Amino acid sequence: MSNNPIIKTGTEKILDSLDNIKRASPKAFLHTRIMARLTKNRTDNRWERVTLFISKPAFAVATFALFILINIAVIFHFSGNTASALRNDSASVMSDNEYNLSVSSLYDINPE
Repeated sequence: MSNNPIIKTGTEKILDSLDNIKRASPKAFLHTRIMARLTKNRTDNRWERVTLFISKPAFAVATFALFILINIAVIFHFSGNTASALRNDSASVMSDNEYNLSVSSLYDINPE
């Protein structure tokens, strides 16, 4: 080490600051709180974990988005089938008109 007086005074200040150091002590009931947390984590059952997961906002938003997407898919799927069903109905109406199934009165059949 060097014999520099500045270094010696600096090290003595540091060592003097360590004179009044006391041992660190934990807060009151620290052990009790730690043990309570450990036992709580052991006693959690599956349903509590499931409800905690379901109650998260990210899960709610994802479920809502999935619900909307399924509804949109169903609407588009059945809207295509409805258009083809309407075309089939109009074709059957035209065939009914070809046979002229209208009811005629007795006066129209026998003019006398």
